Amino acid sequence: MSFQNKNLYDLLGNDVEEDAASSAPIREVVKKNTSSKKSDSAPSSADPAKAKKKKQPTGNEAALKNKNFNKDVAPPQSTATKHSKKPFDRHSRTGKTDSKKKLQQGWGQSDKRELEGEVEGTEDAEAELEAEAEENDESANATPKKSLQEYLAELELSKQELEGSKKLRQANEGAEEKWTSEEKIEKEQEVFFASTHSKKVKSKAQKEKVFLDIDASFGDEQPQNTRGGFRGGKRGGARGGARGGAKRGGRGGAAKPEVNDKNFPSL
Repeated sequence: MSFQNKNLYDLLGNDVEEDAASSAPIREVVKKNTSSKKSDSAPSSADPAKAKKKKQPTGNEAALKNKNFNKDVAPPQSTATKHSKKPFDRHSRTGKTDSKKKLQQGWGQSDKRELEGEVEGTEDAEAELEAEAEENDESANATPKKSLQEYLAELELSKQELEGSKKLRQANEGAEEKWTSEEKIEKEQEVFFASTHSKKVKSKAQKEKVFLDIDASFGDEQPQNTRGGFRGGKRGGARGGARGGAKRGGRGGAAKPEVNDKNFPSL
């Protein structure tokens, strides 16, 4: 018998009362809060079911806000047609291939033809070089020699030929006189219906200018003298009439001079 997993002190029963006292709940002391600050706890009358939720965006606004959400979504794929071609439709599926002999018969032996072309090209190049060398030798031997006096004489001769070929055209040279042998043709209009009534043309007499003689007389008008007018103003007018009585009449305007033949015979 092993005593490894047994507590021998449990048999004494001395710790029963202590265990019972320790198992009782501890009383929590709540301190009365006298602060006027609001508490973070929700009011008892608040109902989360009746809370106003934030309105989700719709339409273009929702498309702009959620445009990055569809990057991971695969695009719609087109459905396969019933009569689609096989991937190797134009490939031979017989398993037969052309042999080396058939290829050489169709396209020829390229190795031999390349060698023949190179040989012919070198021969043609050598022949051209020889021909050019012969032409250069002949041209060097056959170059004409001319002295300076002979060259100047040829220039003078060519200059005289050019000056002799120039001819100045005289005035009216080669001109032909017009309207010498030609006759003037006048077309007469045919009258199909001759009118019996001749149209009368009204002749207006030219108006003549009429000059009027006017005896004009000019006299300068003197400005009216307003001295003494409106004297006194309206001071105290409401109490007993205007101060100083009625308005004084201003001086009359200067009399206009009489212009007649007796006073001014020269006019």
